[in-house]
Formats: sequence, structure tokens, C-alpha cells
Amino acid sequence: MALRTIRLPEGFTLHELEAVDSTNEEAKRLADKGAQSGALVIARTQTSGRGRRGRAWSSPVGNLYSSLLLRPTCSLAEAARLTFLIAVAMAEAVETVTGGMVRPDCKWPNDLMVNDRKICGILLESASNQGSATDYLVIGAGVNVAFFPDDAERPATSLAALGSPVSVTDLISTYVARVAHWLPIWEQDGFAPIREAWLARGYGIGKPVVARLTERELQGTFVGLDEGGELILREDSGFEHRIGAGEVFFAA
Repeated sequence: MALRTIRLPEGFTLHELEAVDSTNEEAKRLADKGAQSGALVIARTQTSGRGRRGRAWSSPVGNLYSSLLLRPTCSLAEAARLTFLIAVAMAEAVETVTGGMVRPDCKWPNDLMVNDRKICGILLESASNQGSATDYLVIGAGVNVAFFPDDAERPATSLAALGSPVSVTDLISTYVARVAHWLPIWEQDGFAPIREAWLARGYGIGKPVVARLTERELQGTFVGLDEGGELILREDSGFEHRIGAGEVFFAA
């Protein structure tokens, strides 16, 4: 990964590392030191990479490990929906750099899937400022470019395994360009356009789903996202649940 080959749009700054404990942790350290919105941390490998719920994230050299610092001027609840923007941007980037050979689906709340296998995970972390206002967001995105773990909790794949080897630097450049495309839309028009783009790639819509929540498990059909990004699960009785956090599982 060579710094000179990564092209970023105006307003984004690159922080490139050979190795780091976690790109998210590095981005948070930069934020605490006053780094501006648009700081992008990338690394060839992570020594303590992690996904949602603290799960370890395998980080061999050859995959993409990135974290983007954003400082949106909105509440934490609104800012959290940016995870959908990142998912759409990365899905579009993967499709672009593979020449349309790979078209990822967006799995709620923050994975990208290809052929029912995970190819990308997204991890959003935030810090508040004076109550509910957002100080900053750090959104990590890891893509299996060259390798994928064969011992993951859920089946995974990589772009190389799909017959679409790509340059990590090209993927990063294209990804940030798509983020730069969507951010002004989000700022001007809100979540609705992001929701529409996400639903166009929504994984499992119309299919049976099991949602595992903190205190119970729900079964039904995944029928879409509400206006706030919550998953809509419809029971056979027709009763609908809005789910804002949890893990969802679809039949293989």
C-alpha cells in the first residue's frame, strides 16, 4: 500500500500505518487530539482488530482495514444512521472496482454479503458532547479482499475467492469517493435517500428471519427498514416489530 497511489477527495486526510492495534482505536486517538472530520486511518494489518460485540477480527495483510472519523452536527441517534451510508458506499465501491462482477448486498445492521457469505463488516463507535449531541463518530470498515477466515462464526468469502482480485488502494480510493458522494446528500436530504439505496441492496428482504434480542427471540419475515433505520419484522399474525439493536439470522 503506497501513500501516493491513494487518491482521496477534498476534505479527507489519510493516516496510513503498517500495523496498528485497531484502526478504530487509532481514529479515536486522533479524534481526542482534535483531528478534523474526514480523517481516514488505514493499516496493512491490525494486531487487535475487532468487530461488533468485541469479537476478534482476523487481520492478515492483503485485506482492507479502515476507519473514518466524522463529526456530524446532529444527535447521536441521527448520526448512528451513517452506518447505512457507509454500507452503501462500500457496496458501490466493491461493485465498481470489480467491474460489476461482484454486487454486495447490505445485511442489517452493518454487514455486506455476497452469495450468502460475509465479505465486509462495519463497526460504528461514537462519543457524545454535552449530552445527546455528537462529538464524533468513528466508522470502521473491513473488507475481505485477498483472504477470509475459515473459522468465522458465519460463512465468509473474499473478492479473490470470488474470482475478482482487486487492488486495496483502488478499493479505498473508490470507497471514499462514494462516501464523499453520499455525505452531502445525507446532510441536505436526511436519511431517506440513504435508506432507499440501502433497501435496493437489502439482504433477506421478504425472507424468514430470527432476531435475537437481549431478553427474547423473535421470528417472522424481514419486510424492510422504517424511517429511522430500524428493522421491521412481521410475525405470521401480521403484527410488526421495530428492532433497533440485536442480531438477525436468515435461513441459508
